[in-house]
Amino acid sequence: MTRARLRAIAPWASLTLLFLVTSVTVGLLGFVNDSERVTIGAHAATVSPTFDGYATLDLGAVLPRLRLPADTPGGIGINIDIQETDADNLTELLNRDALIASQPDGEIAKIQQVVQQMAVDNAVAGAGTGLLVVVVVATIWTMLGRRRRRELWELVHSHERRVEHRAIVVLVAMLITIASIFGPGQMRTADVIPTEWRPLAKLLPELALDERLKGVEVAAGFSTTGGVGVIRTAVETYERSTEFYGRLEERVSRVGGRIHQASEGETVALLVSDRHDNIGIDRFAAEVGKVAGAELLIDAGDDSSSGQSWEVFSINSLRQHFKDLKVVAVAGNHDAGGHIEDSMRKNGFTVLDSKPVEVEGIRFLGDSDPTKTGLGSADAPGDETTAEQSERLADIACDQPDDRRISTMVVHDPSSFADTAARGCATLLLSGHLHRQVGPEHTVVDGRPVTTYTNGTTGGAAYAFALGYTLRRPGEVTLITYADGKPIGLQTVTAQIDGDVGVGAYSPLPS
Repeated sequence: MTRARLRAIAPWASLTLLFLVTSVTVGLLGFVNDSERVTIGAHAATVSPTFDGYATLDLGAVLPRLRLPADTPGGIGINIDIQETDADNLTELLNRDALIASQPDGEIAKIQQVVQQMAVDNAVAGAGTGLLVVVVVATIWTMLGRRRRRELWELVHSHERRVEHRAIVVLVAMLITIASIFGPGQMRTADVIPTEWRPLAKLLPELALDERLKGVEVAAGFSTTGGVGVIRTAVETYERSTEFYGRLEERVSRVGGRIHQASEGETVALLVSDRHDNIGIDRFAAEVGKVAGAELLIDAGDDSSSGQSWEVFSINSLRQHFKDLKVVAVAGNHDAGGHIEDSMRKNGFTVLDSKPVEVEGIRFLGDSDPTKTGLGSADAPGDETTAEQSERLADIACDQPDDRRISTMVVHDPSSFADTAARGCATLLLSGHLHRQVGPEHTVVDGRPVTTYTNGTTGGAAYAFALGYTLRRPGEVTLITYADGKPIGLQTVTAQIDGDVGVGAYSPLPS
């Protein structure tokens, strides 16, 4: 390479190097000092990235810190500062946390998404800073011009000693500044003994821990030794939950031969309703869908118990367990408040809102429940009553042309599909809400078949609560088979309270 060519390339190479160094430095500094406040499980929490390779949970002053290997590229770790919760007491809080921890995939995916977003944001900020620096340097370089740059070069070389002296002064000043910023902290003797981490297995040797818990370490100290009983209770709850729902998942495969298999050209949808925060049942439901070859999930609402912001973990779990399926959903009366519907949309669910939509070749119509009900509180009216919603949805359904007939209506309360069923304007009408199965009931209206069906509680809920290490009543999911976008059959699969799995007979639907 000739000297002239090297001289021509050098400025561009220097600017590229300057851009990369500035971008990486600013991006990394921003990333390691970044944090995000999120809702994780039953808590508000602050998430901040590290490079220690561990996911560390700071549970406050009463409970010990926990950590486990993050198994991420580049040794990226995460600190999770667990903060306030709306739990009424410590026992309720620990039960919630242990049960959510037994099915952590949804929350893990959410944390990964938050960290990835922080990485992207800081990479963009670093790139922007690098570009700004390059533009400023290039602008100054161009404004000086070749002649002025040559004069400055000659000036520097003709006053070499003076420049060297100035450079030394500047360097010493920089070193003093850096030392004044970082030195005092390094010279002080730490008053706190470095954290000693103990494996959870050594803290609770009497318990047979699963593989996930074997990697958990606990920060040694008073909160660890003084809270062994509390930790043991949480671990036992975790273990009972994973064992019970794991047994349900395994038994689905044993009865898989009794689950109807779709023929070529048919589509299977899995219907769930009234999970009421019981994310443990999601393993069972997902396995049923897998065995049946389901391509679509239909959610008839009441995924939470009170519609609070912390309960979005229920939707995160649903998305994670059914990440390969499209989801059509409505919110129930216990989901009111907006948090659950917002989370559904953020997770890519098709939330029905009184407009006909087509998903997987199936024409849907539906809407979320207008009634608002908290945990243990009375119903509060919304913008309309269920009777008004029923009449409004019927008008929309009956206004569709014959060749665009509503194949499936999804609502939470069966009262909301009453008018549509009576007028015969949809083929299959689905709901939940009652916590017991009703139907399928078949009628013919003006020569058109109509089937109404209410799914039992998938979460095994008693009243409006289902989160627990076992079921309060049988948990039901329903498989719906479609051909050419029309429903042709139903089959229930039920998780029994004793851990057994029941498979109902396949019920063909009138065509």
